[in-house]
Amino acid sequence: MKLQQSIGDTKTGPKRVSSISTKKNLNEKSSRFRFLKVLFTVGILAIFGVALNACSSNSTNASSSGSQSTASAKPVTVNLTLETGKMDGKSGWPKFVPSSVTIPANAEVTLKIVSYDDGASPLLTGMTQYANVQGGTETIDGSSVTSVPNANVAHTFTVPAIGINAVIPAVPSGQTTTTVIFKFKTSKKGTYVWHCYAPCGSGSTGMEGAMQTTNWMEGSFVVS
Repeated sequence: MKLQQSIGDTKTGPKRVSSISTKKNLNEKSSRFRFLKVLFTVGILAIFGVALNACSSNSTNASSSGSQSTASAKPVTVNLTLETGKMDGKSGWPKFVPSSVTIPANAEVTLKIVSYDDGASPLLTGMTQYANVQGGTETIDGSSVTSVPNANVAHTFTVPAIGINAVIPAVPSGQTTTTVIFKFKTSKKGTYVWHCYAPCGSGSTGMEGAMQTTNWMEGSFVVS
């Protein structure tokens, strides 16, 4: 009986070893699987992080590009000439050339107005505020001014809708021209009308003729 029991133990012994070995293999496989799973998760997170960083970088670049596009445009200079009636062949009809001005929004603009008109056209009662420079800075033949004596006003270049007013005096005796430099900054886009408010036209008040005609003493002012 003892011998048989011993033999029985010998037979069952390998089965126990095999069971333990199987469990060990399963544990090793499970550990390897968990390790691979961790590696896979880390890899996915790393890829996601790179993609997120790239998106963030692109977003920053786009934001930077957008801010650049809304930044101030390059300085712009607009040259205007104030011709007399004698120059344009129509007595009593002075005019700004060109009469249509187009400039970009958010730009530092310099209006350079060269005038040949030596005749003063003092502003009428109720309009004398247009003897004052408004909405920008002005120089006349290199000297800074904030206003022109009403008795010496010849013309104005005024855009009421955006609050700018440049004052052009009569050409001084002994000079052929006078040069006005008016600097200002544009803001919102739009199409506006500029006017001259000095009574430099025909008729008893000087408010007829060129004063009431588009492309003479009024015209378009486009901010695009």
